[in-house]
Amino acid sequence: MCRFNQIQEKVMLEILVTYLMIGVVFIIIVDWTTNYARKRGLPVPPNSEFDDSMRLFAIVIWPLGLLFFVKGYIQERYFNNKKK
Repeated sequence: MCRFNQIQEKVMLEILVTYLMIGVVFIIIVDWTTNYARKRGLPVPPNSEFDDSMRLFAIVIWPLGLLFFVKGYIQERYFNNKKK
């Protein structure tokens, strides 16, 4: 039984590390795209700049950030009625 618990703990640790690494990559992509948009002169909300505590918080709750990103992308891409 002890061997099973060790394997289970190792798997849980791997899942946790993977979850956090995906969050780190997500925040890096958000920072890069924000800086890219700002350099290209695209409108960027003034409160989109993350400090370190906000980055840490966003790494932990990255699935919500991804959900809002996908929702905004779909709305802008398919339901935006502006003439281009």
